[in-house]
Amino acid sequence: MDERVGEDEARGRADPTSRLSFRSRLTVALIAASILPLAVFALVVVLIEASFIGPNSDPNIGRLLLFAAAVIVAAAIFFSYGLADQLSAPLRHVVAAMDRVSTGDLSSPIRVAGDDELARLADSHNRLAGDLERRNRELRRILAAIEEVSPRDDVDALVERTSTDATSAFGLIDAVVVMGDASIIEPEEVVPGVSRPLRATLRAGGEELGVLLGRLPATRRWEPADQDLLDLYASEMAAAIRNAQLFATVESQNAQLLELDAAKDEFLRGVSHNLQTPLTSIRAYAEQLDLAAPDRRLGIIAEQSERLSRMVRQLLTVTRLESGALKPRSEVVSLGTRARKAWEALGADDVRFDVDDAGGGWLAIADADQLDQVLWALLDNGVKYGERTPIHVAIARDEAAPRLRLTIADRGPGVADADRDRLFGRFVRGAEPGTDSGSGLGLYVSRELCRAMGGDLLLEPTLAGRGAAFTIVLPGEPGEEA
Repeated sequence: MDERVGEDEARGRADPTSRLSFRSRLTVALIAASILPLAVFALVVVLIEASFIGPNSDPNIGRLLLFAAAVIVAAAIFFSYGLADQLSAPLRHVVAAMDRVSTGDLSSPIRVAGDDELARLADSHNRLAGDLERRNRELRRILAAIEEVSPRDDVDALVERTSTDATSAFGLIDAVVVMGDASIIEPEEVVPGVSRPLRATLRAGGEELGVLLGRLPATRRWEPADQDLLDLYASEMAAAIRNAQLFATVESQNAQLLELDAAKDEFLRGVSHNLQTPLTSIRAYAEQLDLAAPDRRLGIIAEQSERLSRMVRQLLTVTRLESGALKPRSEVVSLGTRARKAWEALGADDVRFDVDDAGGGWLAIADADQLDQVLWALLDNGVKYGERTPIHVAIARDEAAPRLRLTIADRGPGVADADRDRLFGRFVRGAEPGTDSGSGLGLYVSRELCRAMGGDLLLEPTLAGRGAAFTIVLPGEPGEEA
């Protein structure tokens, strides 16, 4: 670029006339063309007079010739300037039109009479400006058509809209979109004087969805830029059609999933309700038989039926939570007392258990039955996954808000890092060995119950010497002792 500029500057120094405008150069050329013949003629006349007339000739003749030459020079300059102005006027019109085109004004054509180079230049400019204006209109129509589409539109309606908008945007006689493999439709030959066949492939993400076919009036020109514009429109509409197809697929799958989820919930409600009655009967008869004739096997039957009954209640609780039918009944309870009762109901006598109540006499506001269900699930997990290590319960008052925190911790291997983010999911069990038993609902149900009571259930960070630790957070208020 710098070398080119240097060459232009050197050429300007070598040719001073290149610094003059075209109009100035044309004026100088016209003046030279008109004066030089007269100057030569006047010089010849002066030489003839000096050679043949002699020294006694009238000196006024020379002055007259000089005056005539001066008048002729002035007239030549005047007429040359006017002629140069007339000759350069069409060029000024062309320049003005180009300036208007550069600002986006394509509505003012150049009017140049005749059939010379300037007239052909003006016709070429007018034709180019007309094509640009037409393509701008087509581009605006294309953008308007693309803005109106939505992934929620019906696929068939979107295909129909593609052909309709192509007809109006490009001024076609007709247009149609054929979905499927475009290679089975052979391209038509262009016949002069007959409507021109047009073709654009609908391609989205490397996949051919179909082909757009249309016919152009025989009087219309069709340039490569027009075909590029049609291909652009076809690709954009192909992307819109593909998005609509994917959205329809997702909507259908979502509807199926909702139906399956509703059927699953209905099944769980029926199974949970129907299992409660026989489980209650099994447990009651096992306890009666054990009282009449004590047997360790009857105790195991009663214990396992109670465990199964709790799992059934978890399933029933899930369905009631998701349907919004479960409403907690708030009452004032002692967390330490409820924790000890839940531990007694668990019956893990071979595991050490202790409670550190630092609540300062504060009581929790919760549903007692739902709190018992949460405590039993957490204590049962502590015994099972803590490998029957000691269970420690710590109760403390939250100084920042009127809340109580009850933390249940064991000294087992703890929760794996891969399970921490998903442990509260529904039907989710840990990935570590020994976690394949259970329904995977205990922590999910427990957290939802705590949240329904205005609190929460949290998994505490891992600490050295401590296994898994879960904290129940509940609203609280000072009791009579506090």
